Order: sequence, then structure tokens, then C-alpha cells
Amino acid sequence: MNNKIVYTLFLLLFLNLDCFSQSENPFYEQLAFDFYKESILKVFPVEKKITVFKSLNYDSSEHITYLPSDGLKMSVPKERDSIKILEYKKYWKSFEDMRLDLDLKNIDRKQFKIKKSNRGYFPKLFVHYPKTYRDRIFVVVHEKYQNSGKYYTVEFNQQGKIIDWCTSEYTSVTF
Repeated sequence: MNNKIVYTLFLLLFLNLDCFSQSENPFYEQLAFDFYKESILKVFPVEKKITVFKSLNYDSSEHITYLPSDGLKMSVPKERDSIKILEYKKYWKSFEDMRLDLDLKNIDRKQFKIKKSNRGYFPKLFVHYPKTYRDRIFVVVHEKYQNSGKYYTVEFNQQGKIIDWCTSEYTSVTF
């Protein structure tokens, strides 16, 4: 291939890299995960290493459609229609081509196992996509065990400052 064409393609690719970056909004999922590993685990430690997934593009069956928020100071309605998923068209410049990955460089390997897919042993940790209610952003960090789990709901303002957080537990019954 002609060097001029290769150089032109390189420049086009280089100039378009900004379309793969996040907008000026905070990366709420990363902020929630960092809060979980630095603060929540000190209050609610796990007994075994917890499996965390670098990519946030995990199995949609793990998706939460409501906010477990009974412990928050701000009252959040239980109806699905009042809680919205953050509009990624506004949040990301190009969401379709984006792979959402957590920065896991500075995690404690004695506390976490990093996996690429939702396979393996419990406990597992999922960081869910942000949801909005009024002017607040909520990210649910989900510790999943074999037949139970914990939700940690972290509430942010638009600038990414943590306002509040709460925890709730659940148990699954298998027939």
C-alpha cells in the first residue's frame, strides 16, 4: 500500500480517537467501584476473594431494573418508570463502539480475582450501568453469592461527588 495512503489512514484514525472516549461526565461506574473497594469493603468485608469483571458489558440477565435504595436519605420511588438508565448518547460520544472497562490496576489481589467473563466461582461482583432519578445518578454494585447477594447503591451528584450510599441484601430460593 502506498505510504501516503497509510499515513492518511493513520491520521484519520488518530483524529477520530476522541469519538471513543468518554464525554466530560464522570465515569460513575469506576467511581462506584473505587468507593466499594476503598470504603465499603472496610465496613462489609468479604470472606473469600471476590471475582470482578473488567468489562461492564456482562450478561444482560444480571441487569437490575430498579434501585435498591431503602437506606438512602433521598426517597426513590419503586416504580420502573421513574428511574431511567443514563442516556449513553449524552454520556458517551460513541457508545456502540465503546467497550466499558473498569480500571483494575490498583486492586488488592488478595481480595479480588479478575475475570473476563461471567463464569467461575462465587462471590462475584457486578457494577451496573448508572441510573438517574431527578438530578441524581445511582450506580448499584452487586455482590452475588450462590443463593444470596448484597446491593450497594451509591448516589452521586452530576459532577460525580458521592452524596450517600446504602446496602440491602436478598436471598434467592431455588426449586
